[in-house]
Amino acid sequence: MRIIHICIICSLLFFGCSKEPEVKKVSQASYELLTNKENFTAGEAFSLEFKASEESNPVLVFRNAVGTTIVEASDKAEKLQFNIPKNYYEKAGICYWSLVSRSEEKMNGTININVNNKKGTFLESYLGPRSLTAGPEDYAMFVMVATDFYDNPLNDSTSIYSKVQFQDSQMEKELRTKNLIAWSRVRAPEKSGRMLISSACNETNSKEFTTIIYPANPVDFNISYERNHEFADGNQVITFRTDIIRDTYGNIASEGTLVSFIITDDKGARLKAQGTTLNGKAEARLLHPEYEAFWSIEAFVTGAARSKPITVAFKASVTEYEVLISEDSRTISVGPLKSFMDQLVPDGMPIALTIRDGDHRILDVLRTSSMRGKGEFKLSRDFFPPGSYNLQIKTAGITQTKSVVLK
Repeated sequence: MRIIHICIICSLLFFGCSKEPEVKKVSQASYELLTNKENFTAGEAFSLEFKASEESNPVLVFRNAVGTTIVEASDKAEKLQFNIPKNYYEKAGICYWSLVSRSEEKMNGTININVNNKKGTFLESYLGPRSLTAGPEDYAMFVMVATDFYDNPLNDSTSIYSKVQFQDSQMEKELRTKNLIAWSRVRAPEKSGRMLISSACNETNSKEFTTIIYPANPVDFNISYERNHEFADGNQVITFRTDIIRDTYGNIASEGTLVSFIITDDKGARLKAQGTTLNGKAEARLLHPEYEAFWSIEAFVTGAARSKPITVAFKASVTEYEVLISEDSRTISVGPLKSFMDQLVPDGMPIALTIRDGDHRILDVLRTSSMRGKGEFKLSRDFFPPGSYNLQIKTAGITQTKSVVLK
């Protein structure tokens, strides 16, 4: 019985403390838009005014490209005035508004904020790439964006003039903005040089842009050589040169173009020399060979052009030499080595001595170079014990063999 009484008391307390649901009141006020103007100018402050049939406290929901904001009325007497925030009235474009009272939309509409041309035009221009190759296939893109003082893009079909100057010619082209921009393809001329580009809109001029027109890929060319004499002395220098390398439009190749000279001798060995162009010509140098040889030379600009092959023959400068062997056969003297005018060969002529045992197995290869026309080898007892050996001496492309008995 006691438990029943407690339950009844709790129920009475619960229902007695429950809050009755609030009845949402709907505003009965009606509103009239007093602002008849639908077009405004960016940067110029404005407000929207309304007249209410009874006292109320509505808000204005205002939306444009900046975002959405809620504006409260500044005058709540007979007239409701909503002042549009600065960052909203500086943005050109269509704007949407709604008058809301007690979460209920009472009125809505749109207005337009137009571009402000009174404070001048700002012109931004972009050019790229800043270097082109000669010929109509390559071009740069020139993009222009014209805005008002508040960074609003000017209306479509606004005239922007593109100006291009190259050597003795100057061209001006009228462009029309579309989707906020105007653009043009600036094609490269057939001649190399420096091109200047600028733009203008509503008496506002852009800065000067520069693009460099480089020569196109080189075409095939010719090469030649120059040397002091035709003898293979391993000392003199032979110089390989190209003629003026040009592209298909006659422009001289860009300074610093790399040219590779590939030399193939009559034994199939290959040498390589490189040079870079200066005023369209490139040259490379190599030492004469040390023995009679026949060279075939070609030059290449990698991936673009090549020369016709030329040939060069070298005569032997040393035709014979003496080899002197000491009594114990452990000192081998080579020379004197005499060149084509019976003069001693320049210092540094390489000399090689190959040592074989009685079974013709190679034991060692000794190398030296000439000094005052001679070279010398000494065979140590620590490495070559007494016995029979075969010696092969090679220098200036001439080989001599000797059989000796080391003591």
